[in-house]
Amino acid sequence: MRPCFRLTAVFCMGCVCSAQALSVGAIGGGMATNDLTGAGAASVSRRYVAGPALEIGLPFRFGVEVDALYRREGYQTAFSSFAYSVVSGERANSWDFPMLLKYYLPFAAIHPFIEGGYVPRVIHGSVVSDAVSFFPTPSPFERLTTSTSWPVSHGFVAGGGVQFGIGRLRLSPTFRYTHWDNAAIVGSYGDGPSWESNQSQMDVVLGIAWKVR
Repeated sequence: MRPCFRLTAVFCMGCVCSAQALSVGAIGGGMATNDLTGAGAASVSRRYVAGPALEIGLPFRFGVEVDALYRREGYQTAFSSFAYSVVSGERANSWDFPMLLKYYLPFAAIHPFIEGGYVPRVIHGSVVSDAVSFFPTPSPFERLTTSTSWPVSHGFVAGGGVQFGIGRLRLSPTFRYTHWDNAAIVGSYGDGPSWESNQSQMDVVLGIAWKVR
């Protein structure tokens, strides 16, 4: 089991033991920022993000939320010189695991909240590259497929939103900002442009949960 999954499991178990309330549901939305920087590639990532969510109520208006958020990542790039031409593209599955401490402000009708915490991210995919060499002699078309397993990224996430209650149903529109400790995806050509994943990320999401207790 990966270290980030073990950390998430231990974190959840500790919070459940002291929980005053428990809500389960899902969270989904979209990314408001570009996921790539640099002139070397164009993003073909899907903007959506979705996954299950668990919220645990704690004393003194505090709560803890743990999510497992899926994204579909991808990019395309092309480069040509006098010596060769390469067209590449990656498709990857990305999972974020936010672990958030939340504080609800003391309002009666609605429940504004702020949140912050830690989030690890894992990305796995594959790159398909089509290459032709021109120099010193022309070569036949060549296709290469390689699996990618980018290093785990670690991020700090902060945000805020409002929670509405309809019986046991909970709706929580939220803005979240994440800063990653590294650029998980990095690429370049030796004599051409480069690209990398954006270390700053803004998401707009909606949580839909059912209060179990």
